[in-house]
Amino acid sequence: MQSFTLVDLACSWKDAARYLSQRWLAMLNPYLDLSQSSILSARLRFRSEDTILANFLTYAEPIKVHGALPGGFLGRFGNKGESGPLLRLVRSWCEYELTDLQDYPIVQLLLDSTIALVQPLSQFYRLEIKPTADCEICGEVHLHQQAPLRVHGAAGDEAGLHGYNWRNGDSIAATNNYEVIISEDLYRLFEETEARTPLKFIPVEAYGGKQPLWQMQPQGRLPLQSPPTPLKVRDRCQACKRPLTVALSTSPNDIAFGPERETIYEQEALLTLETTDLPEGDFWVTDLQQGRIREQMAVLQSFADAPDPFYVRLSQPFWLISQRWLRLLHEHAPHGWSCQPVKGLTQ
Repeated sequence: MQSFTLVDLACSWKDAARYLSQRWLAMLNPYLDLSQSSILSARLRFRSEDTILANFLTYAEPIKVHGALPGGFLGRFGNKGESGPLLRLVRSWCEYELTDLQDYPIVQLLLDSTIALVQPLSQFYRLEIKPTADCEICGEVHLHQQAPLRVHGAAGDEAGLHGYNWRNGDSIAATNNYEVIISEDLYRLFEETEARTPLKFIPVEAYGGKQPLWQMQPQGRLPLQSPPTPLKVRDRCQACKRPLTVALSTSPNDIAFGPERETIYEQEALLTLETTDLPEGDFWVTDLQQGRIREQMAVLQSFADAPDPFYVRLSQPFWLISQRWLRLLHEHAPHGWSCQPVKGLTQ
């Protein structure tokens, strides 16, 4: 197991020279992640045990950034920038090896890639808008899949508005509507394992792909216990006080931009199941979700005028897999995924 920490600055790496000494700039340069940095924020990546990280946080926490200079890039477009802490986000997490996860009967599956579904999404789903029974202000949107999915095949590796194309060599990925799809090779390998409770798969068509893809169907919903699972309610319905937006987060604060922002300190957030018995199967989703789990009826009533946005899921469950699936991925899918422990179960 290895622990890492990301530090996002509230300015570009070029503008960081306004706030950091030349000595610190030279020390931090090897930690700069250019691929994840922008004109608005520089990203630094450390091993969590690195003493330079601890020293830098102590040094940088009191520093405040100021609005954009008139001659700067943002200033030329009339953007005054924002004032606040130099540190926008400090996020720590662990990366686990197979040996770290073997004592956990169920683990959480995390996927690196998002694959774009072919538009329009209405061809795959039936939409149900469900007003809250005792509240006139909010309601829910439910999508019921009624046709096999289609994704864009390996026509290019560039990311589009809704995600990547499925690329040759991919083994597992999520769609932009939070379904899990796998390659033909991975599908055949799992079929050979002779699971006691077989997984159900739905064929997925990939434009330009040489092999069919498959959608994994969850074998049930497992209940999360919250707390200790750190699901934070970010806003509520003004009338019934039910949650509208929920985030899996250890930080009480989620304001990363604007005049009221504070530094967000985010630690690794692990799931805890309410059940202690190992269920049958190999792939499940959780009963609780994160994201926009409920919406205001004033928004939902605009469905008739613009239905397309309502076929995009605004909340997502968490994916859970068995040790059997974990070993299969470890042996045959070299990239595109990771896993972390799930608490609350006994072998």
